[in-house]
Amino acid sequence: MRKKLVSCLLVLSMVGTALLTGCSGNEKKEEAGASKETEKTEQASTGTDPAFTYDGDDVTLNFMFITGGENEFYNKTLPEMVNKQFPNIEIEVEELPSDNYKSTIQMKFASGEGPDMFEWWPDKQAEPLVEAGYCLDLSDLECIGDFREDMVDSFTFDDKNYAVPLGSSFLTTWYNQELFKEAGISEVPMNWDEFIACCDALKAKGITPIVMGDKDAYVIQFGTYMMGASCIYNENPDFDDQLYTGETKFTDAGWVDTIEKYQYLYDNGYVMADTLGLSHDQARQAFIDGRAAMTFDGSFGWEALMADGASEFERGIFMLPSNEKDEELVYNLTPAEGIFAGANEGHEDAVKAVMSYWFTEGTPLFEAWAESNDNIPVHNSLSDEREMIQEYMTRYDGLSTIYNLNNAWPSGVSDELTAKFQEVIAGEADAADVTKAMESKFEQVK
Repeated sequence: MRKKLVSCLLVLSMVGTALLTGCSGNEKKEEAGASKETEKTEQASTGTDPAFTYDGDDVTLNFMFITGGENEFYNKTLPEMVNKQFPNIEIEVEELPSDNYKSTIQMKFASGEGPDMFEWWPDKQAEPLVEAGYCLDLSDLECIGDFREDMVDSFTFDDKNYAVPLGSSFLTTWYNQELFKEAGISEVPMNWDEFIACCDALKAKGITPIVMGDKDAYVIQFGTYMMGASCIYNENPDFDDQLYTGETKFTDAGWVDTIEKYQYLYDNGYVMADTLGLSHDQARQAFIDGRAAMTFDGSFGWEALMADGASEFERGIFMLPSNEKDEELVYNLTPAEGIFAGANEGHEDAVKAVMSYWFTEGTPLFEAWAESNDNIPVHNSLSDEREMIQEYMTRYDGLSTIYNLNNAWPSGVSDELTAKFQEVIAGEADAADVTKAMESKFEQVK
């Protein structure tokens, strides 16, 4: 009887405690809910978030980026929303075209005037800046943990994070579906012979197959990297690692084949004439005006290439295939640029306040950035809803992928590739000249 009584009393005691705890918990939940509602109301009315503050001195931070699809966000939205959230922080924005962006950033850092925040590429492209001590360690930014780990790893050196990844992207062939139909092309090519057949069918109808803006040398990377994906990495996915051990060279057959195939497109009139006189922007305009059926570009060109032109047509995208009929296609999928911070003394706290506010889910600045970002999202809360992108990823699902090839090279090798291929277009060099120049530069700077 005593045991039963103790048991009953214990149960009653536990129930009473549970009731009290429940009441207390409900009160806390109500208080937390009210607090969150207050924060939401304040955020909605002021456009600021009370969770993010900066109590340091007034400061002007310099931000540099590559001219592209997100100009309005970087030039207008970013500085305005940062200053609204942090009245004592001003953002000074500087944009530069891709062809002289790298050299300008490098010179600024070398002279002690590097930017406070800047766009830059991952892996080997970032390594020299990190090793020189120009970049701020961002490992303590909690928001980085909300991005895909494999993408964050591309900006990690010696277990320290140096950038927030903006997304992933791919190089691709943009094509005019109406012109393809006019030429009787019903399916996108999946190997080299099928691609050449497409070009021949377009030419037979008097349609220029391809336009490129080779005056801007960097665009030469778009086609050559897509070509190289299958020509080189289908047979040897470890090619880049082996460059550093001496087991492979740029003068090997894979790279020679890559350049020869790309040159073939120019030599046979598949590419619009006089492309050395066309800029990247002019080539994009020619494509959206319907003056050529294809252009080699990237998913990052979405805003420019989906814009209205002189001709209305449905767009499509496919990977430029260099593989033979009996070989599997390898397609490009790569980390896009990241936002790095300069290791500028006295600006560290302000920079981290801005980047935390920018890349933390739910802030007004995060929402504005996510809306404007042309890259494929790599933040865990975001997904890409663009039908054309989804179709592309589904088409190549299960096939091998390769990053932008220069991600694995030291700085300078890609410049040799593009400059020398301009000479190929002009009829002053050949594939052997290109690969020799690349190998020579690699040996010099590795």
